Amino acid sequence: MKVPESDFIKPIAPEDGHYAGNVYLLTSGKTLSAAASFAWTFAECNIGTIIGEETGGMSVCYGDKLWYHLPVSDLECGISFKRFWYLRACLIINVTVRAVSRRADFRL
Repeated sequence: MKVPESDFIKPIAPEDGHYAGNVYLLTSGKTLSAAASFAWTFAECNIGTIIGEETGGMSVCYGDKLWYHLPVSDLECGISFKRFWYLRACLIINVTVRAVSRRADFRL
C-alpha cells in the first residue's frame, strides 16, 4: 500500500519558524515514568544537552495494551504486553547539577 505524500509530516523550514538553537533538558531523581522515558529518548536521539541528575526509577517502560472487560465488576482493564528497556544502566547526564530540595522551593 502506497502512502500518499500528503499524509507525511513535513519538516518546518527555518523561514517558517523552525527553531535551530540549543535545546536543554532538566532532570532530577524525581523525573519518573513518562518523563524519564522522554529523557531517555532525548538522550538516545542526541536532541540536546541534559542538565541535572540521573532520572529516578527503573530504566524500563511499557507500551501497547490488551483491553479486557471484567464481567462481574463491569470494569475495563488494560494489561501491557510490551516492555522497553533503556540501553544503558542509567541516563547519562551531560552537565551534572545537584537538585535543590528545600521545602521553600516547592511552594506555589
